[in-house]
Amino acid sequence: MNMEVNKIISHALQSMPPSKRQKAFAKDTSKLIHMGLNENNYGMSPKAVAALEESMAGSHFYPDFAAVLLKQKVAEQYGLKAENVLTGAGSSAMIDMIGLTFLDDGDEVLFSAPTYGAFADMAYLNGGVPVSVPVTEEQKFNLPAMKEKIGEKTKIVVICNPNNPTGTYVPIGELEAFADTLPEDVLLVMDEAYMEFATEPDCCSMVDYMKAHLEKPILVLRTFSKYYAMAGLRVGYALGSEELIGIMRKCSASWNLNVCAQKAAVAGLADQEYYQEQKAKIVEGREYLEKEMAALGCRVYPSQSNFIYFDTGKDPAWIQEQLMEKGIRIGAFEMSRVSVGTMEECKLYIKALKEILEAAE
Repeated sequence: MNMEVNKIISHALQSMPPSKRQKAFAKDTSKLIHMGLNENNYGMSPKAVAALEESMAGSHFYPDFAAVLLKQKVAEQYGLKAENVLTGAGSSAMIDMIGLTFLDDGDEVLFSAPTYGAFADMAYLNGGVPVSVPVTEEQKFNLPAMKEKIGEKTKIVVICNPNNPTGTYVPIGELEAFADTLPEDVLLVMDEAYMEFATEPDCCSMVDYMKAHLEKPILVLRTFSKYYAMAGLRVGYALGSEELIGIMRKCSASWNLNVCAQKAAVAGLADQEYYQEQKAKIVEGREYLEKEMAALGCRVYPSQSNFIYFDTGKDPAWIQEQLMEKGIRIGAFEMSRVSVGTMEECKLYIKALKEILEAAE
C-alpha cells in the first residue's frame, strides 16, 4: 500500500520545484580538490583550531543557548550591542529564520538572478513567491530593474554583495541610494557572506547605513564559513535593530549553535592577523586566476570575492564534469564558477582547464 504523501505535506512544499543545490551536492567529492563551494582552503586560524579541540572535552554539556560571548564579540566589531546580533548555524539558518518571521502566503521576495539559491528556497518554503530580474550585462545586481518590480506584494528585497555566483558588487553609494527609496514595509536583506574578501574601496558593508537608519527594516547577514574558514562548523549571524532581531529570536531553534562552533568563532575573531595574511594569499590567487583564464580565451568577470565567474563558451556542466575527471571540482551555473584555492591548487586547475579547452578545439 502506497502512502499518499501529498495529503500530509504542506502546500508550500508541494509547489516548490526540485532544489538545484541539493542535486549539485549529491555526489561524493571527498577525493577531489575543492574549488566549487567557495570554501577557504587555507583553513581556520590555529588559535581557532586549539579552541575547537579544547571545547570538545565539554561537549557533553549543552552549549550557551544565547551564545552570549560570541554575540558580544561580534557586536564589538561593528560598534553595536549584543541585542543587535542574532547567531545560528550558518547564514543559511538566518535565511530560514527570515522566512519564518516575515513571510506570509503570497508575499514576494525580490532579487536579481543568478544569486544565492537559498533565497528562492526560503520564499517557496514559506508560501512566498520568488521574483527575479536578470543581472546586468556585467553580471551585477540590477537595482533600477528591481525598483520597478517593487509592488504591493513585495515583502523582502535581497541583495547579495558581493554576489554569489557572479562575484560582482554594487558600489556603496548606489546601495544607499536604493535603500533610501524602499517602502517602509519592505525588508531589505543584505547578504554579505563574502564582504571580507573585497578590496575595492567602494565595495563596502551596509552595516553603517543600517546603524544610521535603525528605523528602517534592514538586516545584514554574515558568516564564518568563508573568510574564517569554518564552513563545516556552521556559524553565521544577522545584524539589525533590536526590534527586528528580537522578533526573529522567536523563530530561532533551540541550541542551534554548538559549543565547539561558538568557541572556535570567538577565537577566530580574535586572530585577525592570521586571516589578513590568508586574505592576501586569496587575493593573489584571485588575480592569478583572472589573468590566466583570460589568457585561455575565457570571459572573466572581475570578482570581489574568493571565487571567479567565467564563461568558456562551452556548457558549464560539461566543463565541470571534465574537471572532475581530472580531480578538481568547480561550480556550474549559467556560466562556470571557480573558487580560489591555494596557489598550488590554482596552478593545477589552470593546467587542467587549458588541457580541456585545447582538446575541445
